[in-house]
Amino acid sequence: MQLFGNKKDTDTSSNAPSQEFVVGRISGYKVAIVSKRVELIEKVRSVLFLYNILGMEIISLTLPELKETPNWNQFDAIIIDIQNEDDAEQISENINRCIPIQATTILVGSYDSIQFSEFLLKKGIYFLLENSQLEKIPEILHKRSITPPGSSQRVGSVITFLGTKGGIGNSSLVVHTIKKISDLTNYPLLYIQGATTSSNADFLFEMPIPDDGSLIDVGHSLQVKVETNEKAWNYKDLNSGEFNITIIDQNMGLSSSFKHFEEIIAFSNIIFIVINRDPYSIKVAKKMLTEISRATTTNFDLLNKRFLICLNDNVPYDKKNALRDSDIEDFLERKIDFVRKFVPSIDKFKKASDSAEIKEIASAIIGNKVMNGDQQKTFFPLLKKKKSDF
Repeated sequence: MQLFGNKKDTDTSSNAPSQEFVVGRISGYKVAIVSKRVELIEKVRSVLFLYNILGMEIISLTLPELKETPNWNQFDAIIIDIQNEDDAEQISENINRCIPIQATTILVGSYDSIQFSEFLLKKGIYFLLENSQLEKIPEILHKRSITPPGSSQRVGSVITFLGTKGGIGNSSLVVHTIKKISDLTNYPLLYIQGATTSSNADFLFEMPIPDDGSLIDVGHSLQVKVETNEKAWNYKDLNSGEFNITIIDQNMGLSSSFKHFEEIIAFSNIIFIVINRDPYSIKVAKKMLTEISRATTTNFDLLNKRFLICLNDNVPYDKKNALRDSDIEDFLERKIDFVRKFVPSIDKFKKASDSAEIKEIASAIIGNKVMNGDQQKTFFPLLKKKKSDF
């Protein structure tokens, strides 16, 4: 007869770490609590205090008010009040636009849906119900403490530009856009020039770019990779948690590309269909839109994606003979979202990332309207606002 429990057996029967062990791991973390609701803030603070996490900062913002700023980099974890928001895809995009990929991100709200929670978790974003699950915060922080340094459980956003024909300027459009995004954000970005495109990244970045599939840093937190034929359409490593935003550039004008179409739109957050006024380009775009419509009948997650049409005039617009915008829209049975006019000179081409058209496309991706100096200054003080007892 065993009168006393076997301590060794008891310890190994539970996978949950003891509070003392967790405290030792996470008590030094710096945590941001992003909310305007006093009652919720106090509940979260109470949980963190219990585990000796004293490095807390209260940031009085709502989810729509989030903006990208280097000040977020000081936090190990960021707890965001999303109230009753229920669009998981849009929330994931907003988080990746604004919050560093290395920060453990915990959302707190009232939308009680397993599907919603599981979708966010696949993106490495935790969701807790505000009235019943706040006690799980230390457990999530403990997971961070046992994650290898420099890695992340978050999955960055994937933006895909799909050209409908070779030679229509898809790569230049993408590079000018990502250059503008790198000007507007400090977070790590990756550009992948697909194997189906013209291998001209070196020309577009005006520097040597290896064509062996390796990553090269081109500055401004931007890295570039030219896809090899052997590893074309292989994106298993995209979920490494290394980049906030990855932009992929591929040519769907090739018949061999279409077998990858449904797969690439499934893991992309935003898909740009890039056309010009060539009838073949328009027909390919129509085929893509038809395929998207078919795929959404069985894959409801696609309904949360953004599919945008960009008309890229890579040659001078011949008003007498070329298809008009309205002609294209009638055939596609949907509107054109962006039009980029022909860039007439090499000097203007080099400065195209500063054009109003590119700024508009970049803003659609990162949700960041270009602000003047006064507007930017009004945001930064909010990050320094603390409770008086911190």
